Amino acid sequence: MNFWQKGKRRMLRSVRIRSLKDTSLRLGTPVFLVLMGLVVCLLWGVWENRKLADKYIADTAKLYVDQINRDMSQINSELIYLLDSDSNIKEIPDQITSTDAQYYEMEQTLRERNRVLKIRYHEVQTFFVYGQKANVLITDSGTMFTESKGMTTLNQMLMSYLQIMTSKDSISTQWTVITFGDDDYIVGWYAKNKKVIGCVINLNLIFRTIRAKTEEYDVIPFMVDARGRVMTQADTSEKYKNEIIDFSKAGKKKKNATVYSYQLGTVGKINLMVLPGGGILENVLIMQIAFVVLIAVLLIVCALEITAYYHRILVPLEKFGQKLEELEKEQSLNEDGNNNLLELESVSGKFKELLRKIQGLKIAIYEKELAEQKAELEYTQEQIKPHFFLNCLSLIHGIADKNNEGEIVEITTVLSDYMRYIFQDSKKQRDVEEELEHIEAYIRIQKLRYGEEAFSFEATTDGDIGEWKVPSLLIQTLVENSVVHGVSLDRKSEISLYLTNETYEDGEYLYICISDTGNGFSKEALDAIENDTPIIYHGRHHVGISNIKRRLALMYGERASIMCSNMDENYGAVVEVRLPKTE
Repeated sequence: MNFWQKGKRRMLRSVRIRSLKDTSLRLGTPVFLVLMGLVVCLLWGVWENRKLADKYIADTAKLYVDQINRDMSQINSELIYLLDSDSNIKEIPDQITSTDAQYYEMEQTLRERNRVLKIRYHEVQTFFVYGQKANVLITDSGTMFTESKGMTTLNQMLMSYLQIMTSKDSISTQWTVITFGDDDYIVGWYAKNKKVIGCVINLNLIFRTIRAKTEEYDVIPFMVDARGRVMTQADTSEKYKNEIIDFSKAGKKKKNATVYSYQLGTVGKINLMVLPGGGILENVLIMQIAFVVLIAVLLIVCALEITAYYHRILVPLEKFGQKLEELEKEQSLNEDGNNNLLELESVSGKFKELLRKIQGLKIAIYEKELAEQKAELEYTQEQIKPHFFLNCLSLIHGIADKNNEGEIVEITTVLSDYMRYIFQDSKKQRDVEEELEHIEAYIRIQKLRYGEEAFSFEATTDGDIGEWKVPSLLIQTLVENSVVHGVSLDRKSEISLYLTNETYEDGEYLYICISDTGNGFSKEALDAIENDTPIIYHGRHHVGISNIKRRLALMYGERASIMCSNMDENYGAVVEVRLPKTE
């Protein structure tokens, strides 16, 4: 019986093995076919990319050359029009030197006009006006005379060229290519009555622009002028220069290279040789082949990693998660030792202790926050009982009344009411009307101190604000700041308090605005308020606004806001507060 069971198990195991092989083959064959298809698609994509890149290069270069042709055609019209109509050009005398001050304005006008033309046509290096008899050249950068020193070699060459080529009037605008040093230039000019107007285009600038527009591809621009001369970019290697010369003479070109030609006005043809396998095309091919290899490797690695990940990580983590759910029963995270991960084995004994510490810290932080809130809300309350102070005020009031001291009786009466309001429980919120009555008492005390004419105070309410409650002494602190910092004995100050309802999407708000006509907040004070840093000036530490900001944050969180500003620079402080409505 045992022998029969062992044989059966071996047979089943061999069936499972054959099944796994068959499964692997069935999974591997489609993957191999997909990869082969991907390789074919990528190779076909390289070919299509090549054709697309060639079309992109050809279209980009054509658009640019067409733009230059349009600019040259427009320049033709402008040169003829300006030479026929510009009085400043006609005023160029037959004899002129750099010391002839009467022509400075005319020269400045022509230079400025040349600068405007240069800005309009980006390919043009310079526009010029040339007086042949006076041999004077006026460009956008300055005026060159025969005796000028420090003149650039290009301007010297241009003056010599124009003196020879413009001896007769032009029927139309002339365009030609000249070479000076290592650079080639396209010169366009129109001559009439010994006056010449024209422009100079640096051919290297055109080459650089074409290469910049096709910078991701390996291209070589060159030009063949009407006389068959070949011009290339200055940094073109000798190898490619020879290939370009062979192409221009015999039509031979580099194997697999493509050449596009575009007519440039009457000057010649701009050519663009696109080299095979260069630039972005070669990089794309390498990238696509590497991508195929990487896909194959990743598939193999992922299959192995997924298997190991499931058996060595997911299963132990699932058991570990089940143990975490038993923490409320104060059980160990790994009582049975079946996690199979060294990290889980080492962390299981410490994790519960860490949770206990976190719970203790949360309780401690919560208790600390409660204590801070209590301290903040009780900040304005005196730490001693006010009875002795109020009894003293009553004694002073009685003595003054007995001696018929009317002002002392009045101020002690107002001050007694004022202090009783302050000494009430400062933790609760007060009705707006109570706060306003308290502020009237405070204003009365300050008028007794400064005088009736020292300042004026006006409180205005708009809408139904009778049911609103505000933090104790909040409005009084704002009014006190305006009196302390806004009232001056050398001029009468005005203090305004305004309260109204506001409704927004997230609820109703009470808007409080206090303003005065004092010197306003200093820049340092506004920066300190904005950044929640201590407000210190005149050697004193001012905490009124800072305390209000802390109280609002503790009571309302981020829903309440306070904003401080000036009506004008260093004039008229304004404080705006918005409080959300609470139940």
